Amino acid sequence: MRLGGWTRRIGVTAGVLAVLGSVLASPEVSAAEAEPGQPVLPHVVVGKAGPLGAWQAERAVRQAGGTVVAAYPRIGVVVAYSARDDFAATVRKARGVTEVGATRTTKLPLDYFKPRRDLRYTGPGSPTSAQVPPEGTAWDVPALGLDEAHRETTGSRQVVVGVLDTGVDDTHPDLRHAVDTRKSVSCVSGWADRSPGGWRPTLDGHGTHVAGTIAAARNGSGVVGVAPGVRLAAVKLAERDDTETAESMICGFMWAAEHNFRITNNSYRATPWRYHCPGQADQSAIRTAVGRAVAHAQSRGVLVVASGGNGALDLHNRTVDTESPADGTPARREISNDCIRLPHELPGVLGAGAVDEKLVKARFSNHGIGPIGLAAPGVRVWSTVPNGEYAAYSGTSMAAPHVSGVAALLASRHPFWRGDRLAAELQERAMSLPCPEFYDPNGDGKPDATCVPGEDRNSFYGTGLTHAGAALTR
Repeated sequence: MRLGGWTRRIGVTAGVLAVLGSVLASPEVSAAEAEPGQPVLPHVVVGKAGPLGAWQAERAVRQAGGTVVAAYPRIGVVVAYSARDDFAATVRKARGVTEVGATRTTKLPLDYFKPRRDLRYTGPGSPTSAQVPPEGTAWDVPALGLDEAHRETTGSRQVVVGVLDTGVDDTHPDLRHAVDTRKSVSCVSGWADRSPGGWRPTLDGHGTHVAGTIAAARNGSGVVGVAPGVRLAAVKLAERDDTETAESMICGFMWAAEHNFRITNNSYRATPWRYHCPGQADQSAIRTAVGRAVAHAQSRGVLVVASGGNGALDLHNRTVDTESPADGTPARREISNDCIRLPHELPGVLGAGAVDEKLVKARFSNHGIGPIGLAAPGVRVWSTVPNGEYAAYSGTSMAAPHVSGVAALLASRHPFWRGDRLAAELQERAMSLPCPEFYDPNGDGKPDATCVPGEDRNSFYGTGLTHAGAALTR
């Protein structure tokens, strides 16, 4: 264990060690916690920022009979498991602890957190692989000016883009050159699991699709990525899309900060809460803990790019959440604009909205001045999926990696620019997209949403369409 390190992974007992499948140092735990079959609830425990805060949080967890599985001294955050129903209430009273939040709404067996050793992908294949357009002819290539940009650079191997997602198939012919396995990791269980291949997908090809949009090889076949010359780091946060938890996100951002990533792409929604509201103890603690991890990554120069969401929502007029908790039975609840999506709406995060082939806002794309910083292709986007296949997906999940790829090209040309400078330049160099005169994506003659113009941006497209050619030649 290293007190000054980016994190410490901490074990539980010999019985639980067998379940978690890793060799860890064993602190004292209660007899109840020593039973590996007992369901537990993961928590984030927040102390004062810094090593002292993390130490106080660890002590409080152990005194309450919980198990510390990861500690992040730099940000004063601890990830803990506990089987006790009164765990959070007890720890909240401890000295030095500021917030505690459960990251699920139901307990789970410890087997659930066991690192995956079945590294063979068993998710769905791609019935559309045979339909992939010849390399370089898909509509997003001219829309972003990739041919023009690639005459300037295809990206530098010094630039590392983290794909925080469901894992990346580094054996795919279009990706095997790009994925740096030394910087790849699984954070699914809430701690950095460096097991060989742990970063690979098992159930969902979403992360592999995102990775291809960023850096698929320009090799004459398949698809071409926005920045095929950069390196990718696969940081696996979940087995399935949109099931990323607070502990996996914290692990991912801390890993990015300490392993010299320039950019992280975050095409997902947090679970179990789709929106995190102040005044709700669990949600507030998650928001604080993830926020500290993101801020730490940003302080190390990392640009955090995130998908803007697929609910066709006006993010300045949110009133109802019908999707939470996502790990149980969702219930309708009233929310306000103070309730935010993670990590998309944290300070300094660059949010991406989606456009279609006509460069008009995709029907599903959320909108709002501020939450949407840029627009990018997000409809029928061809990219890589596991087992050497290809597929066309739609979503703001597909828009964000286009932004990340252009950011990677810009970072390749300007190696000393930090994340905030990259974000500012990306927005400054975007291709202007004015509000449409009449927005009717359903073709029924009725406007579906209202585009709000601003001084230098609007609610549909932010400052405009991210454009690789313009970013490199202006």
